[in-house]
Amino acid sequence: MLKFKKSKLEKIKTFIRNLEEDGVAIEKSDKEKIIKLIKPTVGIDATLSGDDDILIGKSKIGGKPDVPQNFKWPRLNNEPLLFCAQYNLSELTEFDNEGILPNKGFFYIFLGLDGEYEEFNGLDQKYKFIYSTSENVQRAEFPNDLEEDRRFVPSLIEYFEFFTIPHLENYKLNEMDKKYHDFNYYAYNPISEYISEVCDTHPDNYHQLLGEDRAMQLSIPHELAFKELDSEDFNNTQAENDEIIEIAKSYETLLQLCCDDSDLNTYGGGGCYYFMIDKEDLKNLNFNNVKMTFQL
Repeated sequence: MLKFKKSKLEKIKTFIRNLEEDGVAIEKSDKEKIIKLIKPTVGIDATLSGDDDILIGKSKIGGKPDVPQNFKWPRLNNEPLLFCAQYNLSELTEFDNEGILPNKGFFYIFLGLDGEYEEFNGLDQKYKFIYSTSENVQRAEFPNDLEEDRRFVPSLIEYFEFFTIPHLENYKLNEMDKKYHDFNYYAYNPISEYISEVCDTHPDNYHQLLGEDRAMQLSIPHELAFKELDSEDFNNTQAENDEIIEIAKSYETLLQLCCDDSDLNTYGGGGCYYFMIDKEDLKNLNFNNVKMTFQL
């Protein structure tokens, strides 16, 4: 009789169903709720390379962008933004299990340095997120006024099957965290670590497309909700908390760009950029209003 290997998702489901440590018993129904929260995600591995070794049109971080013929380099205050990454959408369709993204074209990310500190820190940082439907691209030259130290060594991107669980402070898991003592220690962390193990990636690799955000601090949809309400008060009334949750529900993770394992850490060291999109915009493939935030 033929024996079929369990899929990664089935292994994750089995792990969650078998969770029980030190007498902390998670109810069977809650385990099934957690399983339903696991999201298909496009994982990303980035390997330092040279532009001459990367074929034109391949997904990459840094180097020179591969762009349509009529492309104009994004600028701010007459200074060129820094090219950070390009994602060839046709390369990742087999890992976009739910068919959420377009099956061709490119995403491009350009960033400006913080105006005061001249670094990557997200405090006062301009950005340009570009979606291009063109597959006919050519390698651009850097603008003459883009300084040498603002031209990043490229890393080749390779995609893989990955899965994510909502951030512990996300509204989707908040009640579970309240219900079980040390839910983080006995359930959330073991699940997150097991996902990394099954998907054969380092837990500190924060690169991804789609899925649930893997925030380094506050859950990203909640952070954007706080910003939208211009609030820094975590002791809100119930009505204010309800409004924060409603705003958070409108956001989906589009992609995460990690500075730790690429030459992007030239400015400001580690950290991760989070690019979020309104659910309706994603459904309509409208990428004109992508929001960015940064966490260390």
